[in-house]
Parts: sequence; structure tokens; C-alpha cells
Amino acid sequence: MEAGYDYLLLRGRFQRRLGRITGIFLVVAGILLLASAGAYYGYAAKVRSTVTTLEVSVELIPPTPINRHFVSPARVVPGFSPSTISETPLYPGDLVSVDSWISPLSYEPLYLRIQNELVGFKFLDPNESTLMGPYAPANRIMIPAIDIDSNVTELSILDLGNSRTYETPRNSVGHIPETANAGESGGSWFFGHTEGLLSGEGSVFFTLQNVPKLLRNGESIYIITDNGSERFLYQATETRVVHQDNMELTESNGASIHLVSCVPRLVYDYRLIVTGELIGKQ
Repeated sequence: MEAGYDYLLLRGRFQRRLGRITGIFLVVAGILLLASAGAYYGYAAKVRSTVTTLEVSVELIPPTPINRHFVSPARVVPGFSPSTISETPLYPGDLVSVDSWISPLSYEPLYLRIQNELVGFKFLDPNESTLMGPYAPANRIMIPAIDIDSNVTELSILDLGNSRTYETPRNSVGHIPETANAGESGGSWFFGHTEGLLSGEGSVFFTLQNVPKLLRNGESIYIITDNGSERFLYQATETRVVHQDNMELTESNGASIHLVSCVPRLVYDYRLIVTGELIGKQ
């Protein structure tokens, strides 16, 4: 009897201790969940308040025709002479892209990078009113300034019963087929994910959020589309942000391109729209 009583006593103590440990664990887990939720909502409120900084508008200034044999003007270093060459620091200076310093042995001067982007394009008269197209849909899009080079797919419309929506592009940029093809008169609309690694949708437009800063700093952003037989050159002129509930596809009098991705990061309830105007054809 004593052995049985001791067993029951020990089991009761164990159950009470287990209950206390379980209770403490649940309380700590609840506190952590509440703290995580609070931190996320605080972060979301903060980044939502900054989305307007992504809105930029610049004047379209078409580039001058590029000569394939363009040579940059010589740079004069004050106080330089052959006798002081060993004392003169050698550096690429302002003509070198900051990104190129990652690999100093293979840097590309900015003027050369821009030249390579524009060589071969016939620039269009901005006052030209001739209708462009029709052209085949683009199958590739490139934005060298932000390291985007992606294939393009035509998005299908999915029937959800009570509503219809466009399919989600996976590891590619999606073109809305009801809008103009690249190079044609009207607005061409392209969508790409900012981040979609967990869902397997890719992050083809992750760097699109860098365009507003580059435009604000005075850098020209060129967008190139390719359909296999023609290439079209656009220059970015505007970025704007709209809430997902107010997202609409708008038409254009001229030939324009609109690139769309989700912002801000980890919240994604706004849409960044980068707009460019057609300036060249190859």
C-alpha cells in the first residue's frame, strides 16, 4: 500500500510540475507572438508612411545619337607631369560606375556602359504622330541600370467563379496581353514580383524599387524590350505608387511602357509603377 501511495503522490507532483511548465511555455509563446505581431504592425506602419518617397517625375530628354567609335574626352589632372607619375594616385574617378568597384580589374566606365545600351537604336522624333505597330509580343526585357534581364510571358485570365484575374507570372515578367505590345502605340503593361522565393514565383523585379532613387540622382534609366526581330528602347520618366485597391491599367496617347511590382517589402499592399516613353527602335 505504501508503494502504491508513493507512486500516486509522485505522479501527482509530476503532473502539477508538467502543468506549470506547460502554462509558463504557453504564456511565453503568447508574449512572443504578441511582440512579433506588434513589431510587424509597427514596421508596416513605418514603411507605408515612406512609399510616397518612391514617386519621382523627370523630363524626357532623348539622348543624342551614339557613335560606335565614341571616345571620351581626355581628362586633365592639375599639377600632373610625367616626372610626378610615380607620386600621382591613379583612380578611375567619376567616369566609373560605383558597382564596378566590386571588380576593379574589369570596371566599365559610365559613358561606355550607356554607349553600349544605346548603340544600334534609331531614335524616334518625339513629335512623330505616326502609329507604331503592330508588333509581336516581347519575349525579353532588360534594364541594365538595375541588372534586370528577364524573359517575358503573356499572362492568361483565370476564372475564379465569382471573379476573374490574371495568372501570376512565375520567374518571369508577365505582360498583360490586352494592352499594347512593346513598340506599339498605347500603354504596354508588365508585371513582376518583388520577392517570391518561398512561393516559387521569383524576384525578377526586386531592383525595380531602386529606380526612383536613380532618377532623383539624375541618372537615365533605359528599358529595352526584344521580341526576337525588333528591339525597342524606352526611357523611364516617372515612378508612382498606388494602393492595391486603386490599381488600374490606364491608356496612353503615345507609346509608353509601365512596369509594376509590389511595395513596400514584407507588406506588399502598394504597387510601384515605373513609366517609360518610347524613344528608339532597332
